Amino acid sequence: MVSISPNRLKGRVRIYEAPSDDISTWTPMTDWDSNLVVYEWGSIVGHLLNGSGVNYSIGGMYLEFDNTTGDITPPSLDRTRSVSYYNNLSGGTTDYLRVPLTATQLLSSDDTLFPHGNQCVFFARSAGTSGVHGDTFSNTEDSKIFGASLVAFVDDTDATQDLILSSFYFATASQQSKLSTSQIGIEWELTLQ
Repeated sequence: MVSISPNRLKGRVRIYEAPSDDISTWTPMTDWDSNLVVYEWGSIVGHLLNGSGVNYSIGGMYLEFDNTTGDITPPSLDRTRSVSYYNNLSGGTTDYLRVPLTATQLLSSDDTLFPHGNQCVFFARSAGTSGVHGDTFSNTEDSKIFGASLVAFVDDTDATQDLILSSFYFATASQQSKLSTSQIGIEWELTLQ
């Protein structure tokens, strides 16, 4: 039996100023930061490999934000992260945006070893004026994105069925407030080795 370890799925994330859906107009605002692959990645990949349907492909991201002035101390994060964490954010100042992907790319980290590609790149950007639980998302509220998850939208209309592939939190110096002139974009790169 061959063991596929999450160590063979490496990811990194960075934030952009994203004035439009055209990723060529995006400007990086942070350095790359690493992500944590959660246990639900096995279910996502398993369904894709056995042909359960393309609805298990990555459909978007959760962008976690807070409306508290100042730095945000992220909660603890481990591999058990699931959609239930986000469902329980209701109330308080922390909420999240459930946003579709803006663009995707398939690249190769090594053209000799992976000539057909092994590096998936996902782009998404903030949208709307309120989070899933109704908290306002705007520059006037000092809404600050401080974390995100890469998500399979199994049913676009039912977030309770979403599955999380990986999550991360930015260090306080990299947390990004909503801009008055632009949305906040996320580039998420996953490399399968």
